[in-house]
Formats: sequence, structure tokens, C-alpha cells
Amino acid sequence: MPEMPEVEQVRKTLAPHIEGKTITGVKIMLDRLIKHPTPEKFIEGLVGKTISHVGRKGKYLVLETAPNQQLIVHLRMTGALIAQSSEQPAPAYAKIRFDLTDGVTMWFTDIRTFGTLYLVTDHDAYIEGYETLGPEPLSAGLTLAYLAPLAAKSRKPIKTFILDQHIIAGLGNIYADECLALSGILPTRQANTLTQVELVALIDAINAVIAQGIKNRGTTFRDYKDGEGNKGDNQNHLLVYGRGGEPCKKCGAKLCTTKVGGRGTVYCEHCQK
Repeated sequence: MPEMPEVEQVRKTLAPHIEGKTITGVKIMLDRLIKHPTPEKFIEGLVGKTISHVGRKGKYLVLETAPNQQLIVHLRMTGALIAQSSEQPAPAYAKIRFDLTDGVTMWFTDIRTFGTLYLVTDHDAYIEGYETLGPEPLSAGLTLAYLAPLAAKSRKPIKTFILDQHIIAGLGNIYADECLALSGILPTRQANTLTQVELVALIDAINAVIAQGIKNRGTTFRDYKDGEGNKGDNQNHLLVYGRGGEPCKKCGAKLCTTKVGGRGTVYCEHCQK
């Protein structure tokens, strides 16, 4: 599933191609991807509107299409927004086509079709999850003063705790494993057992891991592509994720695998305490 670095890379690569362009037509090939309003009103509300800005909030893309209107896209597992010349054929798994001025077409593609799109006008929809996102990595809101009281009240494993989008927005399974490895914290540790020193190390690791993911244009193991259809490179720089049974890059010990909150988890039992 695309996490904050992947969605940010989509935003960065998509924006130059679609900002300032007017939507001249919309074709929906799979109605159930449109969660608000109806597919008919979705099309009606977008045609003639100009995309003034491509933003992001957590794992959501936010396209400003009018002063009081946003097209909010949640890519979920395999969704992608790709801009290309209108002369090019549709990409694989194309589900929605947005025709834009100046010969540009934006496609929403989705292999597993779990993605969701919302056209919100005058705050006429409440999007579960989107409205209650916590502070993001690399933001001024992610501080020890913010995180310590929440961790102190939680008996959840620390990996489950930091995956909660209400607590920290943008982290998913890949980057949770990575930041816990970098900070030397066992993913199964109860959140309320972490010391302030460990929480500071965790916050620093979260910021470092997310910054690295953005620098490396996201992580691609199979499906993820950016707004120009290109893959990321961060998979070549991971400490633990996807490396179960391989040597730890810090100590050389064999990396362990387990399940935490139902999520596959890789860690080093020597380096993470």
C-alpha cells in the first residue's frame, strides 16, 4: 500500500502535468470507486473546473478544483494517478479517465480496486479517517510532548501504536518496520513501556526513514508507480522490511519474522530491545 513517501512522490510528479489544467471530461469505468457524491454528480461537479493545486494529507491526495471544492483520492493498496499525453493508450487497469486541456489525460488505475475517490464541495461529506488524521512525520506537530502522553496510555505493541493514523498520519507497514529497526525498538514492545529517550529516538527515526523514502522516490516491490508511471528506488535501501531470514545490516544476525496486529513484521532480536 502506498504510504506517505509514495503518495508524496505521486503528488510531486503529478503536479507539473495537471496544475492549471481544466477538466473537460470524465469517464468512470467502475462506479463503486466513487464514494461521494453519485458518479453522475461527480462528473457534473468536475467538468469545467480547473485543478489549481495538487496537495496531500497523510496518505490522501487532495486536488483543489475550486475555492470550495476538493477531489480527494485514497490510493489504498494498488491505486495510482498517472498523467500522460492524450495520444497515448490507456494504462493497464485504468478505471477512471480525466480529460484535461492541453492534450493531457489523467488516469486513475487500480489492480485490486480498493481505491476511493470523493468530490467534496462546501464540506458536504465526512470522510472516515481523513478528518481525524494525526500529525505527519517531518511536521512540527510530531513531538515528544505530543507523543509521550499517548504512548503512556497505550498497551498496544509499539508497531500497532504508530500504525494508527489517528496518532501518526502516513506510516504503513514498510516504514513502521524500518523506523523501529533504526531506533532499536522491538516492534512487540508495549507502547507504554518506552522511555522518553526511546520515544525521542523513535521520532527521529520516523522522520529519517520518511525523508529517505521521499528522497528515493518511494518504495516499489510490485505495483506502486508515481504520477509519471515510474517506480521508486527505496526498496534498495531498506534495513529490515522484506528481508526476513537475511543478515541484519547492523550486526549480521539473521532477521526474524513475526506477526504484529496481523501484519507481517521483520526485526532483529539482537539490535531491537
